[in-house]
Amino acid sequence: MRVMLTGATGFIGGHVLRALVDAGHEPLALVRSAEKLGQLRALHDIGAEVAHVVGDMTDAEAVAAAMEGCDACIHTAAFTSLDPEQMHVALEVNAPGAINVLDAAAAAGCDPIVHLSTMSVIFPPSGDVLSGDDPVQGGGNPYNASKAIAEEHARGMQAAGQPVQILYPAGVTGPTDLGLNVLAANLIPTLQSEIMMSLASGGWLLVDVRDLASAMVGLLTPGRGPQRYVAGGTYMDWGDFHAVVTEVTGCDRALFPTPRDALEQMVDAEAVEIMLGIVPGDDAGLLADSGVGAWRPVEETLHDTVSWLVAGGLLAPDRAPNCA
Repeated sequence: MRVMLTGATGFIGGHVLRALVDAGHEPLALVRSAEKLGQLRALHDIGAEVAHVVGDMTDAEAVAAAMEGCDACIHTAAFTSLDPEQMHVALEVNAPGAINVLDAAAAAGCDPIVHLSTMSVIFPPSGDVLSGDDPVQGGGNPYNASKAIAEEHARGMQAAGQPVQILYPAGVTGPTDLGLNVLAANLIPTLQSEIMMSLASGGWLLVDVRDLASAMVGLLTPGRGPQRYVAGGTYMDWGDFHAVVTEVTGCDRALFPTPRDALEQMVDAEAVEIMLGIVPGDDAGLLADSGVGAWRPVEETLHDTVSWLVAGGLLAPDRAPNCA
């Protein structure tokens, strides 16, 4: 199957590109830099050339050119940043880009059209698990707002019968990235510290990027129609997460009860609500339809992630002796 892929040089998209090649598909990547695509191929040991179109997803003509002759589309591209002065770019890029890609894929007759959304657009959940049936939660910081706009468009296409399959991943982590993805950047301070937070509710919800990529590629079966899938991964409360990190790293950090008001001094209000309100995801539909079956053990995910951080000089070896 010839598959148009956006975000191929990003963290998730790079793993999707690897999974597409491994599955025998023919990817066509829309990239802003052919040089960066070459770096990504080297990073993931993709020996074969990858067909590509140089352009931006906000350029409708470049998107249409990349879509020519494609049977399916996977849209993973999005602008993310931890820099408050750069966050506004998300609104300028993510929603317009997603609309361009989804509309062009529909016009080209792609089936399926796989759209990578985010857990934040369906948070807080309506029940005790995250569900693809939960309503869209708009607004919030620029990234969340931009993804919510794209989400509304994707759901509108589904209502019109287009074969759009929407995925809602939680905390995507794992090794191998050209840069430093947001979750890894947030994980580093936790691992560098002598203490770990313990909150009254919530916890961590982690999905391995390699499993997520395999699941997205596994959905490339035409005729399934509109679908929504949660990709939550493994849920851990604060005590569970502390135990896993201790086992994986070989370094025991003190578990420190942290009241809400102290947490609010460290992270923004939306992050506080997610940290305190996170619940498991209803992943059964995605695991079944993609053929993945089950997520790998979170211990493996964290070991590989931390080992990659140590090897890259991003985390001191003494903070994770088992991974050095």
